[in-house]
Amino acid sequence: MTPRNFIAGLGLTLFGLLAASCATTASGNLTTGMTPDQTVQAMGQPDLKDNIADPNHSGASVLRYVWLEPGKAAIFGADDRLASVQAVETDSKEKVEAQMAAKNEQPTYFDPLNTPLNYMFFPIKAGFIYLGAGANCIGGGGCQKPHLPPPSAS
Repeated sequence: MTPRNFIAGLGLTLFGLLAASCATTASGNLTTGMTPDQTVQAMGQPDLKDNIADPNHSGASVLRYVWLEPGKAAIFGADDRLASVQAVETDSKEKVEAQMAAKNEQPTYFDPLNTPLNYMFFPIKAGFIYLGAGANCIGGGGCQKPHLPPPSAS
C-alpha cells in the first residue's frame, strides 16, 4: 500500500464518518413551518396520524403526527405547516412492568398474633437462609448474596 492510497483511504473514511454524524444530528429536529413531508423525513413515519380540533379554536380540524419513541407530537395548522411541537408522555416498558407488579402484589394485613412472631423470629429465619446460601456456595452451586423476604412474610 502506497502512502498516497493510505491517505486517500483515510480521507474517504473520515468523510464517511463526518457525513454519518451530520445525518444523525439533523434527524429528530422539528421546526415550525415544516410541511408534513419534511417532518416525516426528519423523524421517520409517525406512529399515529389523526385529525384533531384546532387548538386555536377556529372550529376546523388539523393534522397531528405522533412519534411514541422520542415522545413528540407535531400539530399542523390550517395551512399544512407545522404550528407546534408537543411532548408526549408514553408508558415505557419499565413503567408498565412496575404497574403490573404493584397490581399483582398481595396487600399485607396486620395479624395481631402472627406479625409480632414473624418479626421476633426473623433473625433466626435470616440465619437459616444465610446458612443455606453458605452451604450452596461450599457445595459448588454458586456463591451469591441470598434474597431475604420481608419480616412480615410468612
